[in-house]
Amino acid sequence: MTDRARPSRRDFMRVSGLAAGSLAAFAACTTQTPPEAAPTRSPDSPAPAGTATSPTVDVDSWAPQPVTMGDFEVTSMQRGEELVLRTVDGERTFWAGVGLAATLPGYLPGEFAPTAEDYRRWFGMMRDVGVRVVRLDSLQAPALYTELLAHNQANPDAPLYLLQGITVPALSSPGTDDRPFGTATRTAMTAEIAATSAAIHGDLQLPSSGSAPNGRWSADVSPWIAGWIIGSPWIPGVALATDRDYDARPYKGTYFTSSAEASATESWIAARMDELATAEAKRGVSAPIAAANHPATDPLEHPEEPVKGNDLVSIDVNHIGVLTTWPGGTFAAYAAYPFTPKFLRYQNSYRNVADPYRAYLLDLRGHHQGLPLVVTEFGVPASLGRSDNAALGRNSGFLDEQSAMRTNADLLVMFREIGVSGGLLRSWTDDWSATSPPTEPRTREVRPERRALFHDPLTSTQWYGLLAHDPAKAGARVVHNAPEDEMTKVTVDHDASYLYMTLFFTRRVTSPVDVGFKLFEAAGLRLPGGSGRPVYDVALHFVPTMSTVTMFVRRTLDPARLDGLPTLYLPRANSRGWVVHQLTMAPPLEVPGRRTMPAEMLRVGELVLGTWDTSSSAYNSLATWQLVRPDPAQPMEWRLRLPWSMLAFADPAGRKGLVPDLGEPTLVDVTSMDVMVESSTPGSPAYFRVAFPGWSELPATTERLRAGMTSLSEAFVEATRPLDA
Repeated sequence: MTDRARPSRRDFMRVSGLAAGSLAAFAACTTQTPPEAAPTRSPDSPAPAGTATSPTVDVDSWAPQPVTMGDFEVTSMQRGEELVLRTVDGERTFWAGVGLAATLPGYLPGEFAPTAEDYRRWFGMMRDVGVRVVRLDSLQAPALYTELLAHNQANPDAPLYLLQGITVPALSSPGTDDRPFGTATRTAMTAEIAATSAAIHGDLQLPSSGSAPNGRWSADVSPWIAGWIIGSPWIPGVALATDRDYDARPYKGTYFTSSAEASATESWIAARMDELATAEAKRGVSAPIAAANHPATDPLEHPEEPVKGNDLVSIDVNHIGVLTTWPGGTFAAYAAYPFTPKFLRYQNSYRNVADPYRAYLLDLRGHHQGLPLVVTEFGVPASLGRSDNAALGRNSGFLDEQSAMRTNADLLVMFREIGVSGGLLRSWTDDWSATSPPTEPRTREVRPERRALFHDPLTSTQWYGLLAHDPAKAGARVVHNAPEDEMTKVTVDHDASYLYMTLFFTRRVTSPVDVGFKLFEAAGLRLPGGSGRPVYDVALHFVPTMSTVTMFVRRTLDPARLDGLPTLYLPRANSRGWVVHQLTMAPPLEVPGRRTMPAEMLRVGELVLGTWDTSSSAYNSLATWQLVRPDPAQPMEWRLRLPWSMLAFADPAGRKGLVPDLGEPTLVDVTSMDVMVESSTPGSPAYFRVAFPGWSELPATTERLRAGMTSLSEAFVEATRPLDA
């Protein structure tokens, strides 16, 4: 399929108006106290990071305007390669929004922690930034739907529509009854479909049952259903085993069918889509129904895919047909990111194009000609760590908040330019319990409920949220006091992500400064500068004249030793036994038809200079050190913000250090650490001890929209304008 002519980015962005309301800085503790009113600012004062002003705009009503089609009331429908949402002020053919999961700091997603007050606040914020569609991966707690109904009734011209997902119950390894055709899975899926349909119409009550939501769903939000997604990204090995072990019999339903070419898995999916349509038909409504998919099981050929387990099997919705009896129609739905899978970098057909991700999406559109294509999950995380590299800097992490939001905005606009029917960002909030490949080995021995108490800056998958929950500091305390020396004082503080340390000097420091941290009883190393006793486990080397701070870990404690790398690729130690802290983004890969690609590492030990003050116009969410020196003759403060995970901690809340033992992670109790600071100033070296209190309670946090939301908000608004506006 050709790249159809679409309005350019300049056409999209020539109007910079935002949705009604503003991106005012919202602040509220996770204890669900009402947010305080934003402080009054003069017209000339700068807006805090993550805020934007709101110009006066004409009301553009998104109130639903359904039509009757046969026996159905229809608000959204498939029309060829378009998805059409009918509203009072016209047809909407591009759906822009974000996923909403039941996550809060300190909780696991299955605990459904957000309260009605949280949802009430969040829905107002979503409205103000221009979100129009909210993706739910599965049935959520009744409070979400109750508050959505209240929000939409209170904001009839700016409602939030739902793209409601229905997950497939957990599929285990091939050879078990948990595969799609297994009785247990089929029974559970049928029950999930019936329950979710009933809940949307405010007609469900479920008793408490472990991790599933329960209670009474009495809010009818069906007028704002934009569409449905059956399933979650399929496990290639499970789908392959199913297709091998079962006959691929075409499914013939009332509303959905599968073709003679359909696999056993595809026919099973068609049957589930038909079950949902049947449940909705009983209530007289119809909306588009799709099947979830992702690149690992897409129907395209990827001969250069180097990751085993990907591209084993295809799931092709072209083999699933929708009958005219279902006016809502269907669409192709893909969770697709610009940095994964690996074939985006190595596939020959993408190697010489400026934008491999765009080329891949165009290939998907070409294959699914005649169907709308929606990217149901995308985005880049604003994390210090990184999991994958990508073309055009769309990396999975090591992006400051402004860059991440700008990248998300650019992708959203690109989707509409190439004829994709919608894009929904991965997450409204961060998931503190998430893991990513570079750091998973480091927390493997930490229970998930403990891991959720710690927001790791190196774990990229924890940082997709548009809404940040900044952990509160415990309170600064003095750990070294020497008023007669040139380093007069050292203070420390901490939160659920970082240890903060501030060193106060009477004057500008021009010579290198070394800091050593002793956490474990085993013998360590001398400082990187070569002095001190050989006891230190982690160290900093500060070169003021070069404006560099490097963070080292002793070679035998290097967490990269847990990543299964061949010795050739392990970070090299210097002559004193120190290695710069690094993350393994990819092991050596065998790309079919090409030579082995070397391991890819990110040197996170090269600390980032900048300010982490979110109210500053220079705010840099990646910053880990800064100097405060009003004048060369005035006292100097050297401020450090060190991730717990770079201080050899696997579970700082539980005061558990990480020791690689024969390639396996071992947890060791750490209640304090001895610190030495050496410089050329009088009084050096200085020694002091830092105690670790740990924490077992839920971390206190404050909410704010991430810096750079203005660009994303503009993209939400402009991408969803009617083409003739």
